[in-house]
Amino acid sequence: MKMFEAKIDASTLRACVETITAIVDEGKLRITAEGLKLRAVDPANVAMISFMLQRDAFDDFRFSVESEGDTEIEIGMDFMKLIGILGIGGREDVELKLDENAQKLYTRMGSLDYTLSLLDPSSLRKEPKVPELEFPAKVIIETEEFRRTIRAAEKIGENIVLGVDGEEFYMEAEGEMDKLRLGLGKEQLIDLTPETVSSLYSLEYISSMSKGISHAENITLNLGKNYPLQMDFALAEGKVKVSYLLAPRIESE
Repeated sequence: MKMFEAKIDASTLRACVETITAIVDEGKLRITAEGLKLRAVDPANVAMISFMLQRDAFDDFRFSVESEGDTEIEIGMDFMKLIGILGIGGREDVELKLDENAQKLYTRMGSLDYTLSLLDPSSLRKEPKVPELEFPAKVIIETEEFRRTIRAAEKIGENIVLGVDGEEFYMEAEGEMDKLRLGLGKEQLIDLTPETVSSLYSLEYISSMSKGISHAENITLNLGKNYPLQMDFALAEGKVKVSYLLAPRIESE
């Protein structure tokens, strides 16, 4: 019989679910001997998340499958419901227990018990393939610096340019009346690959992603010319790895 039981710090699990809900409300969660994995694309096919919560992030992790051919348990999860539950539970550790036959996930936080009905995985969108991309430029920046600029850009326009010009990383937003530009030299960043590239992205999506990265100390931005943006970051001392992929907006000539 397939079995999954685990215990994890509430703030770690909440941070994980917040990174997921920045992109999708629901998805197929794969439980394996290594931990929990998810790959999902938003309904508009503009943004994608790849997520891995390693088993060593848990205080307790028990997993088994029926046969040697089985390597995972796949469940359909409504992450908005889960984050609602975690918001009620406070700072208690979260105990999780799966009943695959009943399609339920039992959640306990201190004296609070919650039974979460799971979604049918076959009713959810197929897991997307990760495109093979080679990024000419890489920027590692402190998360708060990035988020602060996004918050300012939201007041100006609907799109934002992320680019590298030599040894400077820049972010630009332009509205009908106003313009914003942040320029950071290599010495003001954690790391930068010198290059000349820039791409335009939807601020709505970047804003959502910036909420998802709020628990990370720094983020890695992988960039190209009129190219997708890949944003990589880690949580829980590297035990949680997340990657966002965002399609560029191509300006019409």
